[in-house]
This record gives sequence, structure tokens and C-alpha cells, in this order.
Amino acid sequence: MKPALIVIDFQERLAKHVSGIEDILRNAVKLIKACRILGIPIILTEQIKLGETVKEVREVLDSEPVTKASFSCMRCGEFLRRLREVGPDTCILVGIEAHVCVLQTALDLLGEGYRVYVALDSIGSRRDYDKEVAVLRMVREGAIPATSEAIIYELLETAEHEKFREILGIVKEG
Repeated sequence: MKPALIVIDFQERLAKHVSGIEDILRNAVKLIKACRILGIPIILTEQIKLGETVKEVREVLDSEPVTKASFSCMRCGEFLRRLREVGPDTCILVGIEAHVCVLQTALDLLGEGYRVYVALDSIGSRRDYDKEVAVLRMVREGAIPATSEAIIYELLETAEHEKFREILGIVKEG
């Protein structure tokens, strides 16, 4: 597996309205930190007109966000350029809103033949029902549902991994 983490639209104006955002951000940040330690490429996006990426995410990422107008990341030229540059076969998705940008990105990635993991504890919508329906649809279309912690351990593969202790410290946070 050659993964990339796609961090979708965790922006201030929208995040404050998302159900369960504190837990979502805590889980997403753990996954971001683990991916950084493991050297897994991360692509951050921002939807136009929704403000800056939330502080929790900005503090753990040092990359410039891809600014997009389209809901699907895959319909943004700069995102496609970065994705091709990274060259993953698997994309791990976290972000908001589950039923809009995360869903449309997942469907387009699947349509292009990528393996797609969705960290269900790291995505959200303003309304829980919208998230539930989005998850059903993504899974029905072939996305792999998981949690951030399950994905972290799948990336590690073994307790003998040289970064295991460092990653374990992240998993045990909060």
C-alpha cells in the first residue's frame, strides 16, 4: 500500500457548526501526526469562503493548503497535480463535511481506481443524519470504513516497527 492522507476543509467558519467536532479534530490530529512520523504524504484542502484551517490542524501541518471551489477535491487542478506528484494507490480521508466534500471526493477517487479509506471518527457534518447517509453511500460505492486508530495500526503493521513507540504515544493522547 502506498497511502496519502487527504485532510479536507477543516475550516473555522464551518467547523464550529459540525456535530462532535472536538472528537473529530482530536482523532484527525492523531492520524495527521502518525502520518507525518511515518513519512506518509498529506494533502490539505480549504474550500473557498470558509476561512482558515482550524488551529488544531494548522499546528500539526506545515504544508500550504490547496484552495478549491469544487466540492470534490478531484475537480481541482492543483489538488490533482499534488496527488499525481505523490502517486498514492490508497487515499485516507478525514474532514468536513462528510456528505458534501468528503463524499464527493471519495466517489471521484473510487471512480479513478484509488483504494479509499474513510476515518469515520475523523469526518463530520452539521447534522448527524447527513454523515450517516454519506457513510452508507461511500461504503456502498467501495470505500473502506475504519477509525483513525485502526488506520494508524494498519499503517504500522507490527509492534516491531521502528516508529511504534513514538506512534503509541500519539494513540494514547487524550
